[in-house]
Amino acid sequence: MSQLESANQELDSVHRSQQAETAKLKAMLKKAEVKTSSLEEMLEQKVKENQELASICDELINKVGNGE
Repeated sequence: MSQLESANQELDSVHRSQQAETAKLKAMLKKAEVKTSSLEEMLEQKVKENQELASICDELINKVGNGE
């Protein structure tokens, strides 16, 4: 086998390895993006729930303070 053929095979091997690594990293990025999106939605829901609970507590405090 000539040096040129050997070098071409090595380049092909490196190229395939890099393509596989790129595909792996893209999949990991997509997974992280999905997780981040899910966590953002959960955070938004929890903030809303906390605001509702704070409002209920304020109403109860006002009722107790007014002797109702």
